[in-house]
Amino acid sequence: MIAHIKFVQRLLLAALLVIVTAFPLRAEDATAAGGNSAVGNSLLTEDGSDGGEGEGPLSVDVPLPENKVETHTFVGASAGYRFFNLDKDAGRAAQYEYLHSSPVFSAGINSLGMDHKFVLDGMYLNEDDYFGDLSYDYKGAYRLHLRTESLFHNLFAERLFAPDIPNLFGANYLARDLAPGARYGLRSEQDLAEFRYKLNEYPVHLNLGYWRLAKSGNSQLIFADHAFEPLGANNTVYAASRRIDRQTHEGNLGVDAHLGPVDIIYGFKIRQFDNRADTPRDFFIARPDTANEFIPRLGGYQQHNEEPDSRYYAHTVKLHSSLTGGIVGAASYTYGKRENRSSLTDVGGADRTSDILQNVAGDFVYTPCMWFSAALKYRRQDVDRNSLSTITSLFADTPGHVLSVRPAIDTDRDVVTATFSVRPNALVTFKGEYKGEFTQRENLASWVRPGIASSPGLPENTAVNRGTFTVLSRPVKGLRLKALYGYTAVNHPAYGNSYGQKHEGQLLATYTYLARWGATAYYRVARENNDQTTMATLSLFAPSVVYELPRQKRTNNATLSVWVSPLDKLTMTASYSLLRWKTDQSVLFSATQPGSNGGTAYTNQSQIFSLNSVYRYNDKLDLSLALQQIHSRSDFDPLFLALSPTESTLGIQDGSKVKTIESSVSARADYHVTKNVTCSVDYSYRDYDNRYASLYDGTVQIVTAQVSTKW
Repeated sequence: MIAHIKFVQRLLLAALLVIVTAFPLRAEDATAAGGNSAVGNSLLTEDGSDGGEGEGPLSVDVPLPENKVETHTFVGASAGYRFFNLDKDAGRAAQYEYLHSSPVFSAGINSLGMDHKFVLDGMYLNEDDYFGDLSYDYKGAYRLHLRTESLFHNLFAERLFAPDIPNLFGANYLARDLAPGARYGLRSEQDLAEFRYKLNEYPVHLNLGYWRLAKSGNSQLIFADHAFEPLGANNTVYAASRRIDRQTHEGNLGVDAHLGPVDIIYGFKIRQFDNRADTPRDFFIARPDTANEFIPRLGGYQQHNEEPDSRYYAHTVKLHSSLTGGIVGAASYTYGKRENRSSLTDVGGADRTSDILQNVAGDFVYTPCMWFSAALKYRRQDVDRNSLSTITSLFADTPGHVLSVRPAIDTDRDVVTATFSVRPNALVTFKGEYKGEFTQRENLASWVRPGIASSPGLPENTAVNRGTFTVLSRPVKGLRLKALYGYTAVNHPAYGNSYGQKHEGQLLATYTYLARWGATAYYRVARENNDQTTMATLSLFAPSVVYELPRQKRTNNATLSVWVSPLDKLTMTASYSLLRWKTDQSVLFSATQPGSNGGTAYTNQSQIFSLNSVYRYNDKLDLSLALQQIHSRSDFDPLFLALSPTESTLGIQDGSKVKTIESSVSARADYHVTKNVTCSVDYSYRDYDNRYASLYDGTVQIVTAQVSTKW
């Protein structure tokens, strides 16, 4: 917080200095203070005398007329108060509101002159929601940009429950909430400072930048003390409150120069992440049974769920030709290193891991004429991960507390993109794009732990080929059309929710008639399928069995919006949106022998209804009203399976259903008391309603009254 206060102080000091320099002393003021004016100094003879009698003819330099550039300055400010009325869990209804009444302020100044350009803007809603922005330019040679902002986000707590499965495999399952009734929230702050300097006599720019992201507050942490065996062992799922105090600092240094036909750019970036909150430490029971535990371990208070510190730095060199003309070329190379700076004391070796990242890029754009252009882009990224083969743990019940570690996966990725655009006339345009993404992975060999072999299950290579074709048209006045078709093929999908083939289509139409009414319609449909995903059961009681898990997904999105102005002072807009996708997939419910898999259907759908209106009653009074309602639901529907004599999929659908309705109303009235003074009242109502569970239901009402002025 102290660092943030110092940053704000520097921001205000910089603003004061810029204001002082932005309005220089006038020539009349300088003369009155005892200085010599330009006209007085010009009243001299040719030989430099003061023009006394007998000294010769008088030579007078008449000043040439100058084109004076007037400086335009605009200033505005407002002040008011926000009142909150809360009911139940209001944080779910207004996720990004700090739910406390407070005064509100805003102010801004904009000064545009020949040499000086200065903009300062700021707003304060509460101590956790504000922003300030300052920009200053002096003759294009000096550019300064400062920004600070903060946002609050309400977080939610999951309610734990103990499953109604007594003595599953002989183990007991418990649930413990260590912070019942706790409320969670996160505050995010960002500070930015950028400076650009141009050398007067050289085509060289110096760029300096600093960025800071700080997050503070608390969130819910869920962790487990879990094992399958032995008989009577306690397996507990915990929920606890975790303090958040994270800071990310980033510095940038760049130099760019224009060297004839080529521009060269060098940039250096360093980013540091610091987690200032302590790593959680809780008591875990001993799991010494070597016959049933993959990694036998000792009991005691152990660290868990660490968020390690890290550091990243990178050097970048770029070259590009002139950005105007028929041919434009560019190339860049980046070398970066990311380091893990873990501070664990229970585990040793995690702080000696790092990644080397190398990025290469090349662009080529060809525009031979005004109706045709083509571009080719290439990107390559190499990630070389350096990790240890073993680490040590104080709680590992192994010789020397040594544990083997899965080898880190190295990746090489190449991306090639080719595009073209053809515009034969003003009514139609054709665009095409091909994008190929090719990934190669190393260190995928099976990793052997004591008594079992494991593999990450990723393919050695994945090739993604995607092509799209777009048509843009203006067949009649006021009507614009867009149609797109895309096809994607993947040879080896990497994950269970990846697809092997995808077809996609989009249609967009907009129409405007005489500024009286208009409409926009959009529709997107996509079909995905994956027949290559498999999963093997654990080899605890019998040989492992491989199950095929095919997957199909269908997406349908649609939006329709209509606006109309029946009166010169009234505009109304109505819109409807549908977001829907459904997945049919085979799911492995039991990974132990005998395995059980079955078909499932998962549906996720949202509908958004909105109505907005703006009415200008007269020159003094403006009114606006906005209504919105969002209906969301999700259903998971598996086929009935009897997994065991005491277990089945019965009840999963009812237990996983979600149906919510979010409603909001916003109304605003602005009354112009005078030309420069305005009074306004803003009312907002937000409601969250879960039809199947009322745990997170809540309502928020906000009233804001303020007075604004400008000159």
